[in-house]
Amino acid sequence: MSRETSQHRQPARDALSEYLAALEEVYPVAKGTARVLARQDNRIVVSVPLPEPSRDRMRLFDRMAEIGTKILLETDQYIILSGQ
Repeated sequence: MSRETSQHRQPARDALSEYLAALEEVYPVAKGTARVLARQDNRIVVSVPLPEPSRDRMRLFDRMAEIGTKILLETDQYIILSGQ
């Protein structure tokens, strides 16, 4: 059995749930305001109102990029954070 087929991957729905939970923990404003768009290229875009200070926006994007990368490696699901 190949390594790829023997590994257990989480479904996309679990990946998105994990991403949204992390986003809401890091950025509570996202709770109830996040919009999710599933693209035809199998990418998911999560859109939230961004913080005004650029420093806060950069921290948010940096942290969610770390979380998104972890999820990508574990599930093969690519999730992108975007601003509304």
